[in-house]
Amino acid sequence: MATEQLTAKRPAPALTGSVLNIALRLAALALIDAVTIWFVGELLGQEEYILTGFVTVITLGLNAIFLIDGLYPYRWFSPGLALLVLVVIYPTVFTIYIAFTNYRDGNLLTRAQAEQVLLSRTYLPPDAPTYRWTAFRSEDGSRYALWLVPEGEGEPLFAEEGKVTPLSALNLGEYALDEDNVPTTLPGWVRLKKAETFKLLDSVLSKTQFGNPQRVIMLNPKNPVKQAGEFQPQYTLQADGSLLDNETGVLYQPIDGTYTPVDGPYKDAEGRVTDADGNPLPVIRPGYYVTIGLGNFKRLLTNEKIREPFVRVFIWTFAHAFFTVFLTFWLGLGLALLLNVPFTPGRAVLRTALLVPYAIPAFISVLVWRGLLNEQLGVINKTLINVFGLEHGPRWTSSPTWVKIAILLIQLWLGFPYMMLITTGALQAIPSDIYEAAKVDGAGAFQRFRFLTLPLLLVSVGPLLIASFAFNFNNFTIVELFNKGGPPISPDNPAGHSDILITYTYELAFGSGRGADYGFAATISIVIFVIVAIITYFNFRFTQGWEEVSENV
Repeated sequence: MATEQLTAKRPAPALTGSVLNIALRLAALALIDAVTIWFVGELLGQEEYILTGFVTVITLGLNAIFLIDGLYPYRWFSPGLALLVLVVIYPTVFTIYIAFTNYRDGNLLTRAQAEQVLLSRTYLPPDAPTYRWTAFRSEDGSRYALWLVPEGEGEPLFAEEGKVTPLSALNLGEYALDEDNVPTTLPGWVRLKKAETFKLLDSVLSKTQFGNPQRVIMLNPKNPVKQAGEFQPQYTLQADGSLLDNETGVLYQPIDGTYTPVDGPYKDAEGRVTDADGNPLPVIRPGYYVTIGLGNFKRLLTNEKIREPFVRVFIWTFAHAFFTVFLTFWLGLGLALLLNVPFTPGRAVLRTALLVPYAIPAFISVLVWRGLLNEQLGVINKTLINVFGLEHGPRWTSSPTWVKIAILLIQLWLGFPYMMLITTGALQAIPSDIYEAAKVDGAGAFQRFRFLTLPLLLVSVGPLLIASFAFNFNNFTIVELFNKGGPPISPDNPAGHSDILITYTYELAFGSGRGADYGFAATISIVIFVIVAIITYFNFRFTQGWEEVSENV
C-alpha cells in the first residue's frame, strides 16, 4: 500500500500527457532552437565565441530539461537558471577573460572588423583627377548622385553609388547643358538647389562614396563645397597581415593587436619610423583585441607610473573602509547608549530625528554636502572664515588630505544612524541581571562596558561591522559624487588622491578624457574580488569566534 502511495506521488514524466501538450512543447522547443541557431550564427560572425558557448549550453540544457524524464523537476526553475547563467556567470567569465586581453580604446574590434574599417579608408593622391560637382537626387528620393565637370581635361561624368557614366554614354538628347556644362534636368533625377545641397552636405553627400570600387569618387574633405576627386585606398593588406600605407609608403605590422609602424622611407638614428620632418609616426587606429596573458597583471606590478598610484589608492581604500566603520560605529554606539538610558528625555523623538540621514538617499545627501563644503561659496568655509578670521577655509576638494577628511565626514553623517539602530537592538537584547551581578562584584561603569557590554555587543554586531567594511570597501557613490576621486595624483594618470579601487577602476574603464582601458580595469576588478573574498572568509571565521565567546560568557 505504501509503495502504491509513493508511486502515485512521483512527478509525471516529461513526455507524458495529451498529444496536444506534447506537440505544443516540441513546437516551443523547435522555435527556441531555430532562434538560437540564427543567433549563434550571428555571434560567430562577430567572433563572440564566449557568448556563443553560453547560449549553446543554455539551449541544450532547456532541451534536456523538457525532453528527459529524469530532469522533469528542473522545468519549474529553468528560466531562473538560464537568467543566472546569462546575467551572473557569463559577465563574470567575460570579465576574467577581458583581464587577459588588451581590450581598450582603439582595440575594441575583432581583427576582421579592424581590417574592414582600415581598408575602407581612402586618400586623394596629388595627381588624382578632380572635379567641380553638382548634386542630383533620384525622383523617389532614395539615392543621390554627382554631376562631375573635370577641372582639367576630360569629359563630364555622372557618378552614382556603384556606377560612373561618362557624358558620351548618357544619350541626353534634348536635355541641354547650361553655361557650367551641367544639365538642368536628367531622366529620373532632380537637380538639387544650392540651399538643399548645403543642407545635405555634411549629413549625406560628404559621407557617401560614389562610383565603383575601381573608381571611388568622394568630396574633397579640404574643399567639399567646390571639389570632388577620385580617391584611392589608403591601405593595402599584405600576405603576412601587415598594412601598407599607399600614401606614405609606411608598413604597419600588427603587434599585440595594434598596427605599429615598422618600416618606411624615413627613419631616425634609433631606427624608429618617422615622417619627412623626423617626427616619430604614431600607431594607426583602430586595432583589435587579442589575449596577452598576464600582461595586465605584470603592468600593474612593474609599471612605476601605474604601481605607485595603485598602491596609494589601495592603501586609501583600506583606510577609507576602516575609518568609516570605526567612526560610524563609535558615534552610533555612543548615541545608542545615551538613548538607552531610561531617564534620557525625549528618547523617541531623538531617535526619530537621528534617523533622518539614513532615510534620505545617499546621492542627495552627498550633493548637499558637496555644496556645504564648497571652498569658495560653502556655508562651512564662510562660517570658519568669519568666526576665526582665516584667510581661507579648508581646501575640501583641492587638498589631498582635506578631501579625505571631507569624505570621512560625509560617511560619518550617512552611516551613524545605521550603527545606532543595530547597536540599540543589541543593547536591549543584553540581560540586565548580569549588570546587577557585576555591580555586586564591585565593577565600575567602565569595567561593565569593557568586559560585559562590548564583548556581548560584538557577538551580534561583529559580522555586521565586517559586512559594513566590505560594503564601504566598494562604496562608489560617495567618492564619485563628491569629488570624482580628485584631486588627481598626476595629469597623465587617471588615479586621484581620494579614489578608492572601485572608482579608480571606473575611471580606467569609462572616465571621460582620462583613458578607457577595459582590460586593465577588469584586472583590478579581479584584485577587488580576491580582497572581498578574503574579507568574507574572515567574516565567517570572526563570526564563529564571537559565537564561541558568547558560549563561554
